[in-house]
Amino acid sequence: MMKTLLISCLLLTLLPPVASLICESCWSAGKDCLNATTEECDESSDQSCMSVLGVGKMSLLGSAAVFKSCVNTELCDADHSSVSVTSSIYIHNKISCCKTDMCNSGPPEVPEREKREPNGLKCPSCFSIFSDKCEGWKTVSCRNEEDQCFYLGGRMKFGESTLMGAFRGCATASLCDYTDGLMEMDLESLGIEVTQAECTDAMDDDDNEL
Repeated sequence: MMKTLLISCLLLTLLPPVASLICESCWSAGKDCLNATTEECDESSDQSCMSVLGVGKMSLLGSAAVFKSCVNTELCDADHSSVSVTSSIYIHNKISCCKTDMCNSGPPEVPEREKREPNGLKCPSCFSIFSDKCEGWKTVSCRNEEDQCFYLGGRMKFGESTLMGAFRGCATASLCDYTDGLMEMDLESLGIEVTQAECTDAMDDDDNEL
């Protein structure tokens, strides 16, 4: 018995130590990461390296934006999401995940082009760049698979300046899965602080579209 225990202990010492997953971390306007850093994932949960590329019409951010970070692996089931803030501000995201160190350091996958068709649902709509809160007095028509109303507010650092922002609009359920965890994610290294994040079911549409 002692001999078996001793052999088992010796074999265990030959195993490599459990190490945290290391991922590239960044967010940036455009299709490429600027000033990317590394992030050590939380080893107490099952995490993956995530890469997201969003394309569409995004006002001050231009026509594309990229985000990379650690994420809970359970959120990797969805490979795309979309958001409609107004009829002229929207984004379609391609989400990809991997499980080895710095595996998300390459160019992010480009989402497929899709035709934006109204689906008979609507959500409150607002967009603010001066506050991390906004009231949705008007509505926007949801498109394609968007069946949730989302509300997101926060602060983002640009060099020495801090930009506040808030958005309301339509979203896919897959994006809302990520929204539920945004308040818990450590985004300080990216200069991002999320102050509001929630989703509710979309409503039947009418003609009051922003």
